[in-house]
Amino acid sequence: MRKFLVLACVFCLFCAASAWAAPVKHGQCYTADQLTVLDKQDVAGGKGTLHGEFAFARDAALEDDAIKEIGWMTLRHGEFIGTHAHKDNEDAYLIISGKGVFTDGEGNAWVVGPGDMTLARPGQAHGLANLFAEDLVFLDIIAKNAAADLDAITKNPTPQCFPKAVLFDKNVEKAGKTGVGTLYGKFAFRREQATKDQAIKEIGLMTLKKGDSIGVHGHANNEDTYIIISGKGVFTDSKGKETVVGPRAVTIAVAGESHGLRNEEDEDLVFIDLIAQNHAIENKK
Repeated sequence: MRKFLVLACVFCLFCAASAWAAPVKHGQCYTADQLTVLDKQDVAGGKGTLHGEFAFARDAALEDDAIKEIGWMTLRHGEFIGTHAHKDNEDAYLIISGKGVFTDGEGNAWVVGPGDMTLARPGQAHGLANLFAEDLVFLDIIAKNAAADLDAITKNPTPQCFPKAVLFDKNVEKAGKTGVGTLYGKFAFRREQATKDQAIKEIGLMTLKKGDSIGVHGHANNEDTYIIISGKGVFTDSKGKETVVGPRAVTIAVAGESHGLRNEEDEDLVFIDLIAQNHAIENKK
């Protein structure tokens, strides 16, 4: 009898652990104090500890999620992520502070700093090292892409590093149908430039000034994330719930969800806007 009870308890604990670890639908808004700390050792054959603070990680993503992971990452002096490739993911590193050395799939090395953006598409390799005294802080955003043509990417590789100095301006008057004012943007690339099989369609460094807003709007087959760099804003989700968001806050609207953002403060609201195509939903049509 005792043996049976022990086995039953173990089974219940296993079920509870499995349920806790099972993929679940993530929320739309994560303030800085809601991020989950997850440190990784010697990533991709690298060295040291990659300190991560995640809104959500790929292990908890649903099968149909386009954006699988969003994390604020830190590499300290002498630490690095080993050069590695992704089979069916696209992986963006967006540098927030400090300096590092980014290595692309062609073996080119770039010194990257605040505002610089990098991207590895399926089959492309990348790595990142901190050879400098200051901590290297960056955003890591991973999007699922099983639709990419690996042969085409290999034969005609797309750019992987977008220095801040070469980001191009694209401003939008009255962002969204109910928006107010101007949304200022500096982009690595925009969705109209993206290839059909690309998952990450757009990466921009955006600014909303006091009184300006992105009107509440929905996405049919895209996922759109706002990640706050500086300033303070008010985020509106699909249910009309409003949340004050400041630095390191992460918000997302997946297909079928709506979102909006406004700035009521004197300080500029600066944020990353990254849009990913949801190929899983398109394939079901």
